[in-house]
This record gives sequence, C-alpha cells and structure tokens, in this order.
Amino acid sequence: MKHLRFEEFTSFETYIFDCDGVIWGICEEDTKTSVATVNYLLRLNKRVMFVTNNSNKTRAQFVQQLESKGVNFGNRSQEQKLSMMISASYTTAAFLQDSGLHRPFIITSDTGVLEECRMLGITDYFATITDDGKPAPLFQKLDMGSAADVIKQNPNVDSIVVGWDMQLTALKVGTAVNYIKWHEDLHASEPGYKEMPLIACSGDTGGVLGKTTHLGKELKLRAIGNGAMADIIARSFDPPKVWVDMGKPSDALLLLLRSPHAYNVDLNKALMVGDTLQTDIVFGNRGGMNTLLVLTGVTSQLELDEELRANGPGLRRPSYVLPKLGSFVDSGHIARGDKV
Repeated sequence: MKHLRFEEFTSFETYIFDCDGVIWGICEEDTKTSVATVNYLLRLNKRVMFVTNNSNKTRAQFVQQLESKGVNFGNRSQEQKLSMMISASYTTAAFLQDSGLHRPFIITSDTGVLEECRMLGITDYFATITDDGKPAPLFQKLDMGSAADVIKQNPNVDSIVVGWDMQLTALKVGTAVNYIKWHEDLHASEPGYKEMPLIACSGDTGGVLGKTTHLGKELKLRAIGNGAMADIIARSFDPPKVWVDMGKPSDALLLLLRSPHAYNVDLNKALMVGDTLQTDIVFGNRGGMNTLLVLTGVTSQLELDEELRANGPGLRRPSYVLPKLGSFVDSGHIARGDKV
C-alpha cells in the first residue's frame, strides 16, 4: 500500500465512487467533505461515476439523493446524470432484459428494482411487495407451508431475483426454493432443459446501518447483506446452488463498465473508491483499477490491519487508504464547500 499524495489522487481519468459509507450513511461532516471532493473532481472535468450495490432505489432516486447531499452536476441533463449512476436495481433489470427473462419472482422490500424493470419493459414480474411498496398480501403470512398456495396462484415464473429485503421471511425463501425445485422436477427430463436462474442484485455479505452506543462504546450497527440473503436460498439445496451476482465485484458489472456499448471506461486509468474489502476493493482490483479504501463505512482500521497481517489474497488489498474521502479537504488541498 502506498501513501496517496494529492497530485496522484487527481491524476486519474475516471473516478468510481461507492455511495453508502463513502458519501452518505456517515456523519454529516464527513458527508460534506466527501461531497466537496467529488465536486472538485467534477470541476476538473474528470469523469465521475457512482456505483452502489443497493437495489432499493432507482438510478434517478440515487441521483436525487446525491444532489440533496450537495453534489453539483452543473448543466448536465438528466440523461447524462443517469449515465453516471450505476445501481444494482438497474444492472439486475438490464441483465433480465438481455437474458430474455420476463417473468421473475422478485424478493425485495422496496420498489427500486421493480421500477427499473418496468422502465426496461419487464412488467410481468411477481414480487413480495406491491408496486407502491406495500407488503404483498400473499406474503403477510408466516407459515412456510403457504409457499405451495403462493406458487399455484403465480405459476409462470422464469427466474428468481433476490434484492435487499429488510423483511425477509421463511415463506419468501421457501417460495423461491420451491419455484426452482418444482421447475427441476417438472422439466429436467425435457430436451434443452435449463435450470431456473437464481440472481442476486448484489453479493454483499453485510452492511452498516449506522452507529450506536453499547456498554459505553460507539459501535457500528451491522446488517445482513444481499449476498447473504441469496446464500440462504442457495444453501437450501445440496449441493448449494450457484447464483448470479449483479453488483460489485461481479464479472457482469466489470463487463458493463468496459463495454463500448455501455459505459466504455478505461479501467486502467480509473480509481475505485469504497469502504468494503470484499465488494469495492476486490471489484476494483479484479478490474485492473487502482483502489482507495476509506474507513468511514464497513471496514475499520482494525479489520484492515488484520487483513494485512493475515497476508490474504492480494485482491483484498487496496492500493491506498484514507481515513475518509474528504481527507484532502481537511488538509487544505480542496476548499470546503467546493462547487462546480
């Protein structure tokens, strides 16, 4: 790991920022200095992008959230702003469209992935919530045996999509498991049989919901991740099913960034900035990017030190580390409250 000098920080062509733990979901002062840093790069006419494994909102909602925090997109059109935002809700919907999957069963507690699906013409989905975000009546029961009735009322499903569901239940998991297994039992002997795909909007093992005080010490409040939710379904099979990851650090997302038909990013000239080793840093390193870990989110200095002492896989080692994205504001290199 090298010390990151300001001149080196500003030398990249493209900057790809994680959001949770880097720009928001952190203390207000750190958000302000992070935003000042992003705005400084925009003023330098750098290419700036935002990538989030959160599937609960649309790209447009994330852009609105960035603007509410003070990110100044200048005179860019809404279309240009959307092209700078990559969310797990959008990548999942795009994958379904490209794969010819039009009837997914979607496990989610928010509408982001549903809205992105509709915008891409995928409207024949069956979800655990209604389009206005309320729990679907069929999933208000807690009895896992109700899965049979759920499936019989909605038989035409061609894929399983697992979003970040804050109300995950055994009934939802059991419904997904039986969709996959019944498809296998009914069609495995047919020519050209294909397994029903299990798709995770992202592969996060966990996340951070904020901070709390316990026994006199400030601690991070941990949350179960989207990938861990997909694992619950996958591990209901023997051997466990393989699921497709649509977020960081997946091949699918790297291909999307590289593709001249999508984002056309030269990853060798890009800096990936994030707060997690397994998603952000592994993602950047696998893509050949330089990587910057900030310590305002999931990964603490203690956890990073343990990783370095363990001499683990190189993919989990960031090129650089900063206490926070706004460190160059604190050092005076970037003006506080910098505007485009």
